[in-house]
Amino acid sequence: MRRLAAVAVTMVLALTACTGSGGSDGEDEQKKGPSLPLPDRAPSARGPATGPALDPKVLLAASDDLEELAGTLDTAQVERRSGAFITGRTVVGYSVDNISGYDLGSGDLLWTAELDLGGGTVCFVSRPDRAVKTFTVAYGDGGYCPELATIRVSDGTVLKVSDKLTTGAEFEGESLGGTVNHLFTVGGKDHLVDQRGGVWKMVKGEPEPVARLQGDSYYDLHPTPEGDVLIGARGSDRGRCRVDGYALPSFKPLWTQESKTLFPEVREDCVVSAAPGNPAWLVQETSDRYYMAQVDPMTGTLVGQDNRPKMGDKVAEGQFELASAANQFDQALGLPGGDTVFAQVRGLTRYSLKDQKIVWDLDLSQLELESDDEFALTTVLPQGVTADGHLVATVSNETAVEIVAIEVDTGKLVARWAVPPEYRNGFQVEPGMTLFGDGLVLTRNFEEWEFTFGPAHRRQAPDGDRYDIGVFTFPEPDNSPASAVPTAGPVDTEVEALGGVQTPADAAASRDPEAFTTGKQVIASSNQQVTGFDAASGKSLWTLDLGDGGASRVCAGSEPDRAVKTFTVAVATGGPKAPCNTLVRVQSSNGTVLDRVTLPIGKIVDLFVHEAVVYVVTDDLAVSRLVDGALVPHGRLQRQPYAGLERAKGDPALAIGMTSLKGGRDWSIDAYRLPSFEPVWSTRASKVLGAVDRKNGIDLWHGNALWVSGSVGDASVQGKTVKDTMSLLDPATGQVVVSTGPVKRDYLADDLAQMSLTGAITGAYDSVGFDNGDMMLPQRSGIMRYSLAEQKIRWSLDTKSIMDSMERDRKGSFTNQEIDLLDGGKTVLVTFSNYVSVEAMTVDASTGKITGRWNVPKASRNGLQASPKTVPFPGGFALVHSEYSWDYGFAQSDRAVPPEQRYDVGLFALPKAKGKAKGKD
Repeated sequence: MRRLAAVAVTMVLALTACTGSGGSDGEDEQKKGPSLPLPDRAPSARGPATGPALDPKVLLAASDDLEELAGTLDTAQVERRSGAFITGRTVVGYSVDNISGYDLGSGDLLWTAELDLGGGTVCFVSRPDRAVKTFTVAYGDGGYCPELATIRVSDGTVLKVSDKLTTGAEFEGESLGGTVNHLFTVGGKDHLVDQRGGVWKMVKGEPEPVARLQGDSYYDLHPTPEGDVLIGARGSDRGRCRVDGYALPSFKPLWTQESKTLFPEVREDCVVSAAPGNPAWLVQETSDRYYMAQVDPMTGTLVGQDNRPKMGDKVAEGQFELASAANQFDQALGLPGGDTVFAQVRGLTRYSLKDQKIVWDLDLSQLELESDDEFALTTVLPQGVTADGHLVATVSNETAVEIVAIEVDTGKLVARWAVPPEYRNGFQVEPGMTLFGDGLVLTRNFEEWEFTFGPAHRRQAPDGDRYDIGVFTFPEPDNSPASAVPTAGPVDTEVEALGGVQTPADAAASRDPEAFTTGKQVIASSNQQVTGFDAASGKSLWTLDLGDGGASRVCAGSEPDRAVKTFTVAVATGGPKAPCNTLVRVQSSNGTVLDRVTLPIGKIVDLFVHEAVVYVVTDDLAVSRLVDGALVPHGRLQRQPYAGLERAKGDPALAIGMTSLKGGRDWSIDAYRLPSFEPVWSTRASKVLGAVDRKNGIDLWHGNALWVSGSVGDASVQGKTVKDTMSLLDPATGQVVVSTGPVKRDYLADDLAQMSLTGAITGAYDSVGFDNGDMMLPQRSGIMRYSLAEQKIRWSLDTKSIMDSMERDRKGSFTNQEIDLLDGGKTVLVTFSNYVSVEAMTVDASTGKITGRWNVPKASRNGLQASPKTVPFPGGFALVHSEYSWDYGFAQSDRAVPPEQRYDVGLFALPKAKGKAKGKD
């Protein structure tokens, strides 16, 4: 068996309250209570813990014997054989057959009790409610534990050994004795309950019978949070289940309630459970629902009931999740006055069953803990309340564990502390916890540990030192101001909202919003209106209605490739199905219409800008220019581009288009030399990619049309093999320079040290590229700058923590990453959106270092939180509403549209980041 391991530290502590039995002292300190060392600024409930970790004081190494017992004894019996409590400056720790004392300040071993257990083990040890001078140990062999010992705290001397429970005694005409079933500390004195329901009080090391309970088969027997009533739920007796209340410390019967009174609707076998944290709360489970009841602890009178909803029913947002609470009933934490704090699916809830009212609900689902499991299950458990009114809870996910502190009255998160990685092994699976004045004791949860890491289960136990018990103290908070940009977790700074185009309250159909910049102005269009904004201030300069008295809409815009004084848009007049047939040229500074030309026949399919000149592509393959109010023929395309022309990075005078052939069985890829639009080369997708699937099409990358990608296989069929290919073309010949694939699609690929083609090709449509041919690629958990020519990752940036910590709702965790370039390609701009919130981030394009992060203000993000298009302009960016993503995120779900003003287009100014980024890249 491995013995105790102590961690020595040099901090000198001044303890206040202790959860310490036997004779007592320090009661004034107990009443005064501790005060948690809270940071000046409350932490975020999203992302990783960023402050100081808990300080380890004493750790009890895992016992091989105890782990072996976990497979042979009841879990509760195993857990009682390992534990610790704090009294004064002494830590008393015990495990199986070892009972030792440690100095809390230094971690030094003070003593080991010389108690002959006769080959047995520790079964129960006192749970003192104050600082004590002695404590009681019950021990025995297997599950039979009638032997008692009294040990002195100061030196570990065994003062008394008693076998009185073995021999038994008469009390009020009845025989008592046998094994210990329960051990309580009441008013500073240890009390035992034996197998016959006899109550014994420890007096000078000997048990004396003082009462007999009304039953001897209590499933649950627990004191109330106030400590003045003991409540027990008896096992079934000929189909009857009863719950009893006893006064403390007299153990005098106060009341008895029948289960049929507490749960009149239940007709099934009665098994009533009482919450250890507040036994006045009772639960009974049937085949289709949970029933919960609360009684007055002094009278047993029923004060509240609930049985909603049925198992499997959807729980409305804001409704108490009774089934979730019942699943963690043994971990519920009762509060004086009757309320109870429950673990819920997304965090913690303080609930009043009497009023059927949620007092507060704290969402902790976005706390980020280190994890070895891709889909880690995080469990939050309420553990205790400090004397100064802070609820303390554990958060664990089978890899890591941290502690959170919450204002018990308001539900506000006020502190977070991680357990250091080197000392958490053993505590990372729903640990037990006991508070003392300056810290806490963590204990291993053997049942959950066995379920998670046992030989019959899915995970291998972590390597390294393992602990059954750990004593930790709270660190002093780090209140120094943050000077760096956070590279993980949430951000609390906001980008400046400059204004934008508001969505009318009565808007029903899509308004097809768009935006682009002319340099000094940002031009935004929505439906038939075009608005010019000053890029520096966001001030609206002018608004132009292009409806000409009828139903019209802007159907295409000309995105300039440099600063310009005029711009051109295409307009469809005559209703929602009208062709795009009118050109309007506008003065960007004041909105003056300079030219308006309507095509006599045909329609406009693309506006393409090269060196500030707007070229108009019509459906007859003609390329024209708008000159002095008329269209002047300029050139001709070989084929009609499927989605317009795209640019080739590194060769700005090369435009490339793609056209479907043979019903999509192949595609033509055609290159034109600008400004003449003379054909340069033409190739086929089947030659470039090796194969073409008519169901999937191909992509010319928007950021560099020399990149071509495609997929073969039916992605709509589960389990069907899909293969992706990506190729780079020679700008002079159209020949393939390098190709990646075909590669089997892997939706789980998540290694930023390897380029995932599955993640990369999702960004083809709105990709951005650099002049040297590199591209920015989205990946499952980040972004990367990649050279296809060299097949080399320039750098990668993990953004998973950022995405996971964004404000979100219950509907899902999808986050879109939109990537753009600022400052002529020196800075990467990433906007994140998840149907609820929007965040912006800037990254040094050469190094991949984060240089700034900001939230888009809540008041300015509505309408823009569903995968918006991003349009950079000098000093900021515009977000453009995506009707497709909005429809998916709201109209096709039951997600409620926020009440704030909606926007078609929003303008935001980027402040300069202060300080350097910190943390991992």
